[in-house]
Amino acid sequence: MHILLKYVFIRSFPTKLGINDSALSPLFLRVNIVKFLDKINIYDHLNVVDWMIFAVAMLITIGIAALAYHRRKLPAQSKSPALEYILMGRQLTLPLFIATLVSTWYGGIMGVTQIAFEKGIYNFVTQGLFWYISYAIFALFLVKKIRIHEVLTLPELVGKTIGPKSAKLTAIFVFLKTLPITYIISLGIFLELILQTSFLTSIMIGTGFVILYSFFGGFRAVVYSDFVQFLLMFSGVICVVIFSFMQFGGYDFLVQKLPATHFKPCSDYSISTTLVWFFIACSTTFINPTFYQRCLAAKDTKTATKGIFLSMIFWLIFDCCTTLGGMYAKALIPQADSLHSYLTYAMQLLPTGLKGLLIASIAATILSTLDSFLIISSTSMSYDLFKKGSHSTLKHNIFILITGIFAVLVAWHFEGQMENIWKTLKGYFSACLLVPVLLVLNIKHTISDKAFIFISLASVASTTIWIGCGLDKNYDIDPFYIGLAVSCTQFLPLLISKSFFRGRSRCHTVS
Repeated sequence: MHILLKYVFIRSFPTKLGINDSALSPLFLRVNIVKFLDKINIYDHLNVVDWMIFAVAMLITIGIAALAYHRRKLPAQSKSPALEYILMGRQLTLPLFIATLVSTWYGGIMGVTQIAFEKGIYNFVTQGLFWYISYAIFALFLVKKIRIHEVLTLPELVGKTIGPKSAKLTAIFVFLKTLPITYIISLGIFLELILQTSFLTSIMIGTGFVILYSFFGGFRAVVYSDFVQFLLMFSGVICVVIFSFMQFGGYDFLVQKLPATHFKPCSDYSISTTLVWFFIACSTTFINPTFYQRCLAAKDTKTATKGIFLSMIFWLIFDCCTTLGGMYAKALIPQADSLHSYLTYAMQLLPTGLKGLLIASIAATILSTLDSFLIISSTSMSYDLFKKGSHSTLKHNIFILITGIFAVLVAWHFEGQMENIWKTLKGYFSACLLVPVLLVLNIKHTISDKAFIFISLASVASTTIWIGCGLDKNYDIDPFYIGLAVSCTQFLPLLISKSFFRGRSRCHTVS
């Protein structure tokens, strides 16, 4: 990683020219900044040009969603209105697949840059490299198995392979897991900083904006808006890295200013602690509804598989930029609030105009994840849980509104507790569904409907007890592992018994 940072991230370009950092920087337009402050009023650093750029970016998002509305298939034109609304009629092309998948995966940009500020390239390892491995496994071993079932949602997949009661329970888990609370909080914090409004007002404005363009046409509107947001999110973070390099130089500057642990893959953590992120990446990716939705929406299996591998290239670029941006912020404003450090640094670095592009970039990064999770969470209710009656866009939009209002209220109540919310919701979901979903994708007729319900609820109960009794703090074991262990120990006897009886049946037939 040390070599990667030195020769690929920063120094490869000047090295090829045969000149060092200090000789290269005068070739570029330098940004004249006397001093970087640890804390600033971001609103005061934005002028009319910046606000115009930000406003245009948001208007384009609305416009592209409106375009999606006009290009949708009307109920009379579509054999399955639900298929059109939830999966865009399975017509997701490769460019749109890449754009929506890449942009959806980075709603927590402020958290990622915070880790980079505090721990350096540890961020690239835990929030990048480990996830690339999980993506590759998903593309190679799960995409084809998911698509052969021809379902619209993950709960429907569970229902088709296990039973209707399991589908209902899975829908509840998916609703809770994809409820975009943490992303609403992230958007609220961001808007609070740039608009100087209260947190409640900020989350209402941000969520209301997402609900507005989601009304235009379900998943198709999300995909089209994600394409615009994809372009915005990359333009902002790339500008920060380019201007940082031009102003201060590259590797040598960072080595002089940052602690040695910022260049170690594990930072100051043990290898075992660092590897926990690998298991988090795998458990999150393998049963992530946004991954399933996009793979099911792709026009064919080849598009989904190829799209994931090509997306990894863009994820690599984005992770390099956010990691470097956080490290430059640490080098220049080491005493800054780590959560706001990236934005604080960038606002003092970039010239007028590009500041507006950056805030549009950060907004796009959060919005592209928030809208996807909002659609999936509401769909789990309107399509999977309350499936009675015919499909209608109005029905979906009502549930989008209900889901959005509920998420805003929860986000307002848990302001600033993103890590606890993330661990609780994702922990319950992953611990209860990871094992059964992977098994049903690989072993047909694994368990009965009743067995799935019992094992899932047992996993929920054990996780709840572990947290309620404070055992997670006393023994320093994450509740996720407790729920997962219970799920595994319950499934193992069933698998052994089924294998035994299948073996006996084959022996009896042969004899």
